[in-house]
Amino acid sequence: MWLAAGGTIRAHWTNEIHEEWMRNVERDYGIAHSVLERVRKLMDHAAGDALITHYRHHEHLFTKTDTKDQHVAAAAVAARRRSRADTVTIITWNLRDFDRRELAKVGVVTETPDAFLCRLFEKFPEEVIAAVVRMQSNLRNPSKTVRECAETLATQGLRNFAELIAGAID
Repeated sequence: MWLAAGGTIRAHWTNEIHEEWMRNVERDYGIAHSVLERVRKLMDHAAGDALITHYRHHEHLFTKTDTKDQHVAAAAVAARRRSRADTVTIITWNLRDFDRRELAKVGVVTETPDAFLCRLFEKFPEEVIAAVVRMQSNLRNPSKTVRECAETLATQGLRNFAELIAGAID
């Protein structure tokens, strides 16, 4: 999120994507829905034009993509058109749910969060480090050092990215 707030990337999502991540976080981590609603509002505010609407008409392009994820691919097409980007990346741990050929035809690719962040770090190291420091400085309960943040990121599956961050702060 700090990468989007800082202008390094343009993030996009839909209300349906919001509902999905909120449902998963509430179920997996026991965080109250009211807290997640607050985060949702902060995300929408911080990322400006991130919220994508009017995307469902693109779903027909993704017959080989998992039906539960066609809305994500359709939103990526709408985001690509809005941003006029050559390529839009869907960041997901569920790469197998998306048909790469279908996506490629419309200028969309998939990438794991770890691979995406590592690629950003290679391309924009100063901006990525600044975003991590900004994230760390906003942690209050409990507060953490940048190294502790990197360790937490590693436990969340961002192992390679965490190694890059830890190496950069040494």
